Amino acid sequence: MRKLLIIFSLILLASSVSAQIGVHFSPAGKLNVYIPEPLEGAGGRTGDYVYAFGVNYLKPLKGSFELETGLEFTKFGIIQTPGPYPPFDLTQTKKSISMISVPVGIRLNFLKYFFINGGVLLDMELKSSADMNSQSGIGALGGVAFKYDFRSGVSVYINPYFKAHSILSFSNNDYKQMLLESGARIGFMIQL
Repeated sequence: MRKLLIIFSLILLASSVSAQIGVHFSPAGKLNVYIPEPLEGAGGRTGDYVYAFGVNYLKPLKGSFELETGLEFTKFGIIQTPGPYPPFDLTQTKKSISMISVPVGIRLNFLKYFFINGGVLLDMELKSSADMNSQSGIGALGGVAFKYDFRSGVSVYINPYFKAHSILSFSNNDYKQMLLESGARIGFMIQL
């Protein structure tokens, strides 16, 4: 956690006058628990909810491209169903996972009011009550957005997105489990 804050602070210190900083939130989204090779007879896990908030930083590159990074907190809800073997209780339980992510990506602005964004996620799981592999690792993100830039230097955007967490996991488990998230970010940016 401390290393993430140091990295984010260094990025902000390297900013120039043409950079933007802002906040965003995702009030609701869809979550899938993806298990590439499910174990026969194992219990199930389904996504219940996902919400996120964070800060983001934009630095113009060349032409219509911008570097996009930031720091984001996400909370995931998981519904666990035990395996179907008696005498176990088959009652579903609600669990959660909290994560901090550092996205690093590129935005391509087009047609004045739109952008496409994509990149990688450095995820660090903070807390989990779910019976799943750690989601700390490297993931990916992508999306398309509508934005509006006011003359005052303030911008707003709505960014439908897709994220895949733990594509490259930091844990040593052979049994892979990944969180696939989709939703929409609502963001506000200000020119520095």
